[in-house]
Amino acid sequence: MQFYDEVKVTVQSGKWWDGVATWRREAGVPYGGPSWGNWGKWWSVIFKASKDENTLLPYKYRKIFKASYGEPGRGKDQYGANAEDLILLVPIGTLIKDSEGHVLHIFSKDEETWTIVKWWEWWVGNMHFKDSVHQYPNFYLCGEPGQAKEITLELQLLADVALIGTPSVGKSSLINAVSHAKAKVANYPFTTLIPNLWSINHLNTTFNMIDIPGLIKGAADGKGLGNAFLRHVLKAKIFCLITDCSRYESGIQELIDVFEEIIDYIDQKFDNPEIKITKQDDIITLLAYRDEELILEKRILLMINKFDLINDQDIIKEETTLLWDKLLEFLKTKKIWTAITKTLLQKYTFIVSAATHYGIDTWLNGIIPLLKNTRNEDVYHIPEDEIAHQKDEEMMITNISDEEKEMLIEEWYIEEIQSKYNEIREIQDPELCKLVRMLPRGNDEAEERFWKILGHKGILEIFDQNGIHKGDVLKIKSYYEGKDDRYIMY
Repeated sequence: MQFYDEVKVTVQSGKWWDGVATWRREAGVPYGGPSWGNWGKWWSVIFKASKDENTLLPYKYRKIFKASYGEPGRGKDQYGANAEDLILLVPIGTLIKDSEGHVLHIFSKDEETWTIVKWWEWWVGNMHFKDSVHQYPNFYLCGEPGQAKEITLELQLLADVALIGTPSVGKSSLINAVSHAKAKVANYPFTTLIPNLWSINHLNTTFNMIDIPGLIKGAADGKGLGNAFLRHVLKAKIFCLITDCSRYESGIQELIDVFEEIIDYIDQKFDNPEIKITKQDDIITLLAYRDEELILEKRILLMINKFDLINDQDIIKEETTLLWDKLLEFLKTKKIWTAITKTLLQKYTFIVSAATHYGIDTWLNGIIPLLKNTRNEDVYHIPEDEIAHQKDEEMMITNISDEEKEMLIEEWYIEEIQSKYNEIREIQDPELCKLVRMLPRGNDEAEERFWKILGHKGILEIFDQNGIHKGDVLKIKSYYEGKDDRYIMY
């Protein structure tokens, strides 16, 4: 099963159509009156987590997702029908990031939903503004411009168990032994070029296992198949480090080298965090902290594969003892604090043979309690500085008279003889930008309504506080992609 754990997509609203001002003319309707109804609502783009999804493959070939739009309003007071929400399914453990890499949302449970773009407005005809006092409104609202938001979907939880080791230690063979997979196996290095993800069922427990392509010394710096697969490694709950017992001491050193590459990659990714290998709930656990904030937590298993090539318990006992000694020596050399003992290492070291299935059930039996004692949210902790926090944007007002007054005179927007009394102000405010965009030009009723709304919202008071006077030109910065700024006269 091929998988994709990171994709970029665009969610888009499309163009909102302008309203219309029309009048009833049919017989039997006294006094006529406004006729045009509202368009139906364009609804939301919603992401929804599902336990039945485990890959982002559906987003690999389609990059733009646009919410459907409602039916147009019609004459004779008829409103258009509303559209349906666009619901996009993602696996549990998916991160949604903005274009700057900040995390907008994290899906941690089944059926969880999050709205990325919400269409709560609709474009309106003149009938919308009819009331008991204003019987003949002669204006409508313009449609809000379409919006597009580029986001990144990234799986933070890719698998429950990651098989990690150098090339040809038997990772694909182990996957084949415990599942219905038919992963390619051969007697040469780098047989596996892409990770294989498969579902395992054991003791009425279903979990995912991923075969990471072989890593070599220097992988954290891009050697071999590169450090892309180290990124996949960090997205598993349990690290299962594998060596080939037929390689004896060299195989043990290769396992230590691979573990060192993982440690080095964590150092690079999280800017030299404090790393500990400790006993947590009687389980070997790797913890990484940055500024005393826990950012990574992984369970660790050790495996010696290909027992069928040796078939000697005494040799295996010597190898396991040597493995534990070298591992503890390595942690000491890397100055990694550890509280694990050889007794605990013995509990989580498994001797297996993928070819003969020797020790396979014992290994799987050891995985089940680790999974039950590891919550999804414990796997990958998002550092606080990577999370995007919603901020209430304050209106920003800047005097740009020196930069733009001459241009506005040349464009006949203001008269040169009066220009000494005009100031040009640039205003950045999403709400004001939206109101200006929906204002039809040259309609006195619509403009009167527009200024009343600014008064009710306290915007005119902000203008007064910032020294904006009647006759000043306001340049409203656009918050819509591909749309120019607009000028209005105060």
